[in-house]
Amino acid sequence: MTSPIWRTEAQTERLRELTGEDPTLRDAPLRRDVRSLGTLLGNVIREQAGDELFGAVETLRQLAIQHRGETLEGDSASIPDVHELIDRAERIVEGMRIAEAYRLTKAFSIYFELTNLAETAHRKRRRRAAQLHIGQPPQPGTLRGTLQRLREAGVERTRVLEYLRRIEVVPVFTAHPTEVSRRTVLFKRRRIAEALERLDQLPLTDAEATAQEIAITAEITALWQTDEVRRKRPSVRDEIQMGLDYYPQVLVGTVPGLYTEMAAALGFTYEEESFARELPRVVRFGSWIGGDRDGNPYVTPEVTRSALQLARETILDEYVRTLEALVERLSPSTLQVGVSPELQRALDRYTETMASLDPHPERRSSTEVYRRFLGYVGWRLRSARDDPARPGAYPDAQAFAEDLRRVRESLSANRGERLARLLLDPLLRQVETLDFTCTHWTSGSMRGCTSVPARSCSAATPRTLCLRHPLKIPRSCSKPCVWWPN
Repeated sequence: MTSPIWRTEAQTERLRELTGEDPTLRDAPLRRDVRSLGTLLGNVIREQAGDELFGAVETLRQLAIQHRGETLEGDSASIPDVHELIDRAERIVEGMRIAEAYRLTKAFSIYFELTNLAETAHRKRRRRAAQLHIGQPPQPGTLRGTLQRLREAGVERTRVLEYLRRIEVVPVFTAHPTEVSRRTVLFKRRRIAEALERLDQLPLTDAEATAQEIAITAEITALWQTDEVRRKRPSVRDEIQMGLDYYPQVLVGTVPGLYTEMAAALGFTYEEESFARELPRVVRFGSWIGGDRDGNPYVTPEVTRSALQLARETILDEYVRTLEALVERLSPSTLQVGVSPELQRALDRYTETMASLDPHPERRSSTEVYRRFLGYVGWRLRSARDDPARPGAYPDAQAFAEDLRRVRESLSANRGERLARLLLDPLLRQVETLDFTCTHWTSGSMRGCTSVPARSCSAATPRTLCLRHPLKIPRSCSKPCVWWPN
């Protein structure tokens, strides 16, 4: 039985590499990942396409390495050697049939994808290492570095918070299919990236290293056997779905962490405890997807409705999942600690007027007020997703947030501030940032409206589009519509 490629002979030495204590070892993990991923790809190429293709790939790779070395040296005497290397590479490629050249291209394409994943993993690794050395000067361009410069310039903490209230960063998802990779390829890359991160967890046993190696090899094999690009033109719905994929997989979980990091940097710089909930909202997300009709005749009012509905369902599904996790964790009993009168009154009112997400609310102990209340919150939230016109459904994200704040304030008033910060504050920040629609549509989201006024004026106000009746959009208007969010 062969040893795993990522086997750790000396755990302490590997730890020194990851923490950056020794500058000469900082790039060792990157070199190891690139080398190991290349080895696994080579094994897959041999298995899937044979030794001949593998030999051609290796020969071209070595020629490229030599060419780079000769070019970097810049010696004019080496110019003939450089031309010879290029000629040899050209002869190899020219001697191939189309099918062979395609497989050769695919091999290098996957190699560069894997190298990019290794480099991204290393950037994260170096960022974590930098966070270990708090006493060192902050890295240029970081939030802590910016705050440090502000303090050195005499700007007080209260002034910084005031500045933050005047900032709003709005990354916008474009409506154009600039991402040529298929969703299935993106998912495979993500799984390889996750496996690389797990290989950094120490102590790393041979069994765990082998398990991750097997997982990565399987993903590389799947990449080799998968079409790289779509075989038909993506529909607007495909564009919408690709944009929405980033929310549950990346953005939803990242938003609370951003504010936690900001609060930590603020507290460290000004030597005063800071909490994420104190910070104003500084980030929202915008989108053109499903609303940009400029040059795209396939973006119809029906497509716009579909885009809004899909966005709504995506974020509400995430909120429902988070609530289900809250029900599991918020188990305080009134036999052990009190709840606020406001929360108790809200629970009594909900008990009389609506159903619960809990399939058997009568079995829930009457002392577990938080769990019982969140069952009704979940029902209102699911109703907002499935049938916004249903009595009791949340009309908007603000109403949902009000119920969450009732829970938070009750916890805080009854010696549960720690639970409130851990469990409620992240969800409240997500609701504040993502609303019920993931994004707000930026000015220009409905580009093309003025050229087709009657048909395109289905771009109505955000309340009509996104909240209680997301699908009830006016189909015509008496004047041209240039839409701006209010």
